Amino acid sequence: MIKNEWSKLISVIVGSSYENCNINGLDRVIDETNEDLNELQNIFQKLGVIVYRPISPKFSLETHHPIMPRDIVGFYDDKIVKAYGAVHSRINELKLYDDILEECSTEYQIIEMPVPNIQKTEEYEIVQPHTNKIKMQQRYDKYSDQILFETANIAKCNEYLVHTQTAHKDQNNGKGTEKGLDWFKNVLSDKKWIEVPAGGHVDGKLALLREGLLLTWREEYIPEELKNWDKIIVTDNAKFPTEFVNTKKQPFYTNYVMKYLSDWVGYSKETWFDVNCISVDENTIITCGYNKENIDKLKKYNIDVIIWDYRHRYFWDGGAHCCTQDIKRKHD
Repeated sequence: MIKNEWSKLISVIVGSSYENCNINGLDRVIDETNEDLNELQNIFQKLGVIVYRPISPKFSLETHHPIMPRDIVGFYDDKIVKAYGAVHSRINELKLYDDILEECSTEYQIIEMPVPNIQKTEEYEIVQPHTNKIKMQQRYDKYSDQILFETANIAKCNEYLVHTQTAHKDQNNGKGTEKGLDWFKNVLSDKKWIEVPAGGHVDGKLALLREGLLLTWREEYIPEELKNWDKIIVTDNAKFPTEFVNTKKQPFYTNYVMKYLSDWVGYSKETWFDVNCISVDENTIITCGYNKENIDKLKKYNIDVIIWDYRHRYFWDGGAHCCTQDIKRKHD
């Protein structure tokens, strides 16, 4: 059972990358990503949390990496929802979680969104980094008549679900269609829904740390219904690390990654890693943000911060919350 984002964490999914890759440059990124995800597993296990991992697939354009389970698998009370966005290769990615979900099926009802009709050939158009985000939004426009909505758009808040806007409302950032959001509201009809006044994954906008306390980087992201909560406003003084800047200059990045994998590496300007955290309990979070000023703000609310060193977080555009999916929490 799981009702919110902050009760004591009992079990969690930690993402996996590919087994390996024979593309010079990208092979190191994938190997080091696996090392860092293994370290995240170790952090959870030292805290007494049970960890599950999806299958690491062989490198293929047909199967999206399962680094970020948050995007396509969601746990809500006693239900598991398998969801789809506008990326064809994520249809195959969902299969990598089958063993985990089968084990969970004794306690959860599994509901799967209808499989969308997404043309895979469009993923392989040549794009440049600054147009990556535009291409994704154009795709949601094209598939506006389909049921598409990513689970990372939703945060759990007991009887409420906090969600971001669809691509219809926020054409620049929305990751889902109105039909997709309506589908979610139908299958989780016992919940009350609160809308964040912006699109994109909700964990890039705010984090619900405990009842009455949230973390965000823009006050305008706070929904009207949560404006009475205490809030921690984080600042971002970080620059892209030298490692990431150098990676983007390498031939494999421009010749291969941005040609074939533009949907896979995200849009790193959208992710604030201090906000993209996962709560182990009401007083402990794991994050890959390094801002001391923000950590000091959290400590004032008696929240301990565990830093996870995720070297290629800018490359994949995902933090500690993206790379995990909480399965079970202990609720009083």
